[in-house]
Amino acid sequence: MIISVNQRPTKIFICLLSLLFSACAQRLVVGHSNYPELKLTKSVEFRDSFDKEGLRQACLRQLDVLDRLLAVNNLPAEKRAYYEEMADTSRTMLSGIDSPDFGRFVQDNFDFYRGGAAGSVLFTGYYTPLLQGSREKNERYQYPVYGVPEDLIFVNLENFNKSGKVKGIVRGRELVPYYRREEIENNLGFEQTPLLYVDDKVALFFLHIQGSGIVEMQDGSRIRLNYADNNGFSYVSIGRQLISDNEIPRERMSMEAIRDYFQRRPENIDHYFNQNPSYVFFREDTGGPFGSSGAVVTPSRSIAADSGYFPKYGLAYIETEIPDSKREDGNIKTMPFSALVFDQDSGGAIKGPGRVDIYFGEGDEAAFRAGFMKNEGNIYYLKKKRIKVKLTKS
Repeated sequence: MIISVNQRPTKIFICLLSLLFSACAQRLVVGHSNYPELKLTKSVEFRDSFDKEGLRQACLRQLDVLDRLLAVNNLPAEKRAYYEEMADTSRTMLSGIDSPDFGRFVQDNFDFYRGGAAGSVLFTGYYTPLLQGSREKNERYQYPVYGVPEDLIFVNLENFNKSGKVKGIVRGRELVPYYRREEIENNLGFEQTPLLYVDDKVALFFLHIQGSGIVEMQDGSRIRLNYADNNGFSYVSIGRQLISDNEIPRERMSMEAIRDYFQRRPENIDHYFNQNPSYVFFREDTGGPFGSSGAVVTPSRSIAADSGYFPKYGLAYIETEIPDSKREDGNIKTMPFSALVFDQDSGGAIKGPGRVDIYFGEGDEAAFRAGFMKNEGNIYYLKKKRIKVKLTKS
């Protein structure tokens, strides 16, 4: 907001202006009335831990998506203003990446608005897994990966003057919930030709959680799978259920612990998997992995967050600890993590203002970090500074 004051203001105007800027200093609501208040914070010790090229790549990927959104004809004015603000933020950051004093550039050009109380955000991680697959079902490759079913119906309730969206299937003249995970996996009414088959049911379940992956085929070629849709049911954490059933101690819970458990107790796989009714459908892609924003996600520079609470496409600064190595006693050694990231994704388990998922990339190191990542920290959304009002005496 830019306000010019050319004449001596009255006392009333000064008071109103003071109140206006006092309110602006206390909260930031970006792009959607449902976002919580993000508190302006002056005490951030900015320190970016990662390479500038990753940040440059993330900025360019963000701008590619925003430019495409802004090119849409008849875009509502509110959305256009929001996308333009996000694009301006990205361009400003891109312009200063090579600055000799990058930290000073960031602090001179951006204000930091913290989400939640200090240290209250729980950070987890995700990655792009590698699976083994085949186009044909056989003794080894038994577990199907499905594309979006033709009978899956999506309804935007805003078209009916209501809020929300629903998915389902038409039976007779009625729209009812779509098939649950158990019904899909056991073909209980569900009929769909798979895209391909993989050889590990647990790995397939984690593919659903991660939302994208790479499948190495029998001939050595690789197919990239990206999230396409889901069956409309909310995600239910099997990790939480395993803790509740005293199968895995809370302090030992990780993706590795879940894998180890099902390797020891394969007879329990279906029991626990079916407690999560959510099911993900994929598409084959040549690019990606893509976040729900449409942007290609960048390792250590992209996060998934709840867009009902945090501004999608926003530029954020996060502070937490990430897994570094595994000690001989099995405990995980961590290292400080502070980095600029882009809010480019979402996830079935990432709900509310206290949850953020960091994308770690592909490969063994990414799998290790994502598998053991579960630490609290801070998230700050950056907003470009505007010209300040100066009141001068005439």
